[in-house]
Amino acid sequence: MHSYTQVHLVRRKTYAYVVVYYSKNGEKFRHFTGIKVLSRNITSKGAISTAHPGYEEDMKKIKALQDRVEDLVLSYKEKYGEKPSAQWLEKQFDQPLVEARKNLSDALCYWKEFIADKQQVTRNPGTIKRYNNLEGTLAGFKKKKNCKVSFDLLDQKFFNDFLSYMVNEHEYVRNSKSAKPENALRPEVGLSNETAIKRLKDFTEYLKYCSVEHDIAVNLEKIKKYIKLARHKQEVRPLSKTQKWELTLTVDEIQFVVNLSHHEPVFWQSLTENQKRYLDILLFMCLQGTAPIDTKAIRQTDIRAGRIVKDRSKSGNEFKVELDPIAEDILIRNGYNLDFTDQTLNSELKHMFVTIFELYRRHHEKTHQEPYEILCTQKMKKGDREILKLQHKGLFVELMTGRRSFLTNLGEKADELGIKELMSQAGHTVIGTTLGYIHERQQAQKNKGGLFGIRKLEQPDDRML
Repeated sequence: MHSYTQVHLVRRKTYAYVVVYYSKNGEKFRHFTGIKVLSRNITSKGAISTAHPGYEEDMKKIKALQDRVEDLVLSYKEKYGEKPSAQWLEKQFDQPLVEARKNLSDALCYWKEFIADKQQVTRNPGTIKRYNNLEGTLAGFKKKKNCKVSFDLLDQKFFNDFLSYMVNEHEYVRNSKSAKPENALRPEVGLSNETAIKRLKDFTEYLKYCSVEHDIAVNLEKIKKYIKLARHKQEVRPLSKTQKWELTLTVDEIQFVVNLSHHEPVFWQSLTENQKRYLDILLFMCLQGTAPIDTKAIRQTDIRAGRIVKDRSKSGNEFKVELDPIAEDILIRNGYNLDFTDQTLNSELKHMFVTIFELYRRHHEKTHQEPYEILCTQKMKKGDREILKLQHKGLFVELMTGRRSFLTNLGEKADELGIKELMSQAGHTVIGTTLGYIHERQQAQKNKGGLFGIRKLEQPDDRML
């Protein structure tokens, strides 16, 4: 007996075609069985007569299709406690039955479709990598806990357990693709609170996609409530602005790097052309404040009347900033092309700046008559645990160091520039966003002179060696 579907004969002038019919809330699902019945072979009660040619074979075919629809409806109802929408049934019916059943028991069943959808609208490849990190984290959770993750199990207990796993047990290796197998890197254990929170936001975004595009019965308001309570229970909170520290370069440090060939000619000569280009890219961001993705896109046509005028890739907001003469030389020297690979550039900058900061230390201590702090401490939280990372200053250098340095140095001049000019040069429309880039120094010097006071020292041959 079929509880949710019916067999309908849709009549035409001399025949009727057979469909399997299902409905919910006025929405109708009709699937043509491929069978047509002549009018004379339809009984007075509207059934197919045994006089219909191939009667038994066609009746088996009709039953098989009706059983499949019933099976899908019943599977969905067992999972979610209600019948599926007609739209969901139409999408699932076109898939093989085994795959349709799997979709109801695997919460990541639409992951490939989700990623394909994001690739159509996401500009930054790093965003896709971040989404895929979520898939890896969920896979690690399922393996560690020996459990499945299905749509009907996304309750408070799941989010409590998943969040606890992320900050306390998840193992990962940074730059695992570039690591050589023989090095046998030991994995780090536990994600930072900020990373765990991003994972949960990405998971919520994926569930929203499943709800909108595939009619999966997911209550997003409940999901958000579960996440909020799980974060409270596990004490997963991001570091406050006063606790969070990220490296910024002082004006004096930037000037030293700009004039590296003058201060340390032997070291400068030891650098490859690619390494010199990487330093150029970082210096450009320090002097102009462009984000990495915008730096890659800078072209000669973006320079108007001595200014860089461009829309930010992230927000679409326009930013206008005076083109620094040194930054202009960098553009000319590199043919107005500052494209790069993020991971390679980050890695090379760390290697170079371990040496550069050691060389700068001698210069700083001689000039300022005070010790230079070469070791820096960065605080991190994993759940309620506080972790301190103490390492060489050079190892904290990364792509975003350039933009943070620009805005921090600019922020120290805010009284001269005015906050509106500061926001304009940053390409922000909300003051809180601008202030979020301005960081406390672990060691700072007051600057004298112009905006930054950076200058190019004259040399007999006014070209880089």
